[in-house]
This record gives sequence, C-alpha cells and structure tokens, in this order.
Amino acid sequence: MKLFKNKKKNIFGNIFRKKTKLEKFYIKNEEFIKYCLVSFFCTIILYVLFFIVDLITNGNYLLANFVSYTISFTVLFILDQKIFKSNPKSKRKKLFQILSFVIIRVIGFPLDSLVLSFLIKEFKIGNMTAKVLASFIMFMYNYITNKLFVFKKNKLL
Repeated sequence: MKLFKNKKKNIFGNIFRKKTKLEKFYIKNEEFIKYCLVSFFCTIILYVLFFIVDLITNGNYLLANFVSYTISFTVLFILDQKIFKSNPKSKRKKLFQILSFVIIRVIGFPLDSLVLSFLIKEFKIGNMTAKVLASFIMFMYNYITNKLFVFKKNKLL
C-alpha cells in the first residue's frame, strides 16, 4: 500500500490530512465568525445612515438612531437566516421567525437608545463615538438573543 505512504502521489492526502489549529478554530466557531462579519457589514450601514440622518436633522441622534437601526436590522435579518441556516418552510414558521426577530429588535432598540443617550449625556461623549460604544454592547445582546430565540435549530420552528 505504497499509495498511502507517499504524500506526493497520495490522492487521499488532502482529504485526510490533519487540520491546522486555525482550521479547527474556524470550523468550531464558523457561525460566530460569520455573524461577526455580517454584523460588521451591517454596522457600517448603520453608521453611515446614522451620520447622514444626524447631519440632516441637526443632531437629532434619536431619530438618526431609529432610521439607521430599522434599515440595518432588515438587512441583518436576511443575512442572519443564511448564517444560522434557518429558513423555515411553512408560512406559519417563517412568520413566527420574523415576529421573533422584530420583537427582539423592538426590545433592543430602546436599550440601544438608552445606552446611547446615557453615553452622550452622562459621559459627554460625541454622538458617533457613543454610537460605536453602544454598538459593541448591543452586538452581544443581538447575537445571544438571535441564537436562543429567533434562529433556533428547528426546535420550535
């Protein structure tokens, strides 16, 4: 069985080779890594929209937060379905998933706005800097609630 000993001629070498630590880490944390990348993309959308609406409304950061939050979470829902591999087949289950996502976001929006207001008023932080800090806090809230309640692995969906 010289075929399996000679690595240059081994056709199974790439299939059965030992995985590196980085590959093992990625495989183990693939969902979270993808969620981070998608969240980063949606956060960029959020910041750009927040900045534009904040400028247009002469510093009305709560309105800017609402507009940017609504648009970015719509994009995020579509992408999160792919990340969590959760695309229910029936209309009822799909509606349940959408409503769960919206409820989590409706709860998250006041939390986000509260953190944003607190950082701006109490710590005298600029609007954009406060938005960045608030986003870090809300990132973990969103990941945990999405994983536990919205995109469950077909338990209630």
